[in-house]
Amino acid sequence: MLKNSLTLQDPLKMIGEQAAGSISNGGFAAILARAGVGKTALLVQFAIYAMSNDKKILHISTENPVDKVNLWYREVFHRLVQSGDSAQKDRLWEQLLHNRFIMTFESESFSIDKLKTRISELISNEIFQPEQIMIDGVDFENWSNLQFEELRQFARDRQLIFWFTVRTHRDEPVEISGLPSSFVPFSNLFDLMLQLHPDKNRVYLKLVPGGAEARVPENKSELYLDPATMLISDAPV
Repeated sequence: MLKNSLTLQDPLKMIGEQAAGSISNGGFAAILARAGVGKTALLVQFAIYAMSNDKKILHISTENPVDKVNLWYREVFHRLVQSGDSAQKDRLWEQLLHNRFIMTFESESFSIDKLKTRISELISNEIFQPEQIMIDGVDFENWSNLQFEELRQFARDRQLIFWFTVRTHRDEPVEISGLPSSFVPFSNLFDLMLQLHPDKNRVYLKLVPGGAEARVPENKSELYLDPATMLISDAPV
């Protein structure tokens, strides 16, 4: 069945079952990478796997309109389901759409208070009941640790899982853990941190020390992704 084959490709499960199970309700996860490496494509990939497991996904973007975000989902979906006939793919796509809601914000006016208000309105008005929130395009440099702690408490109260993309910079100082210095003050709030590292014709997806890494066997700490598709290209290296 096409849906079953889709769920088997989840990179979190391939990098280690403990990584896949490291984020519970109220938890935070992050994908860190430089601009253009593939953070959004990977975030959408994780969202599609969750949707295929009947999880309700709220995708929030501060950089792209709804149509552009939806196009990302369609493109990634078709990369993931290359086998199967067109009618079968179309039926599965329509099923998955029931598990997704897209919300966009102007980056200049985006705030945690506004985010919490909009999510609360979706739930209280019975428009959509999200289980995982995918936030793409937030500038962490404009947020304080206290604000993140408030959002983390909101996640616990609402039983939500939050995913974030985090833009890093080529020349930024890096700690011994591999984390950029600007992100270190927030790292204690995250249950799972993943980094994308481009290397010639490869992109490596790596677990970051301090997140789930301590509980995952070393030989499953990274995967090789095809930079053209951001799909897994081989076994863990």
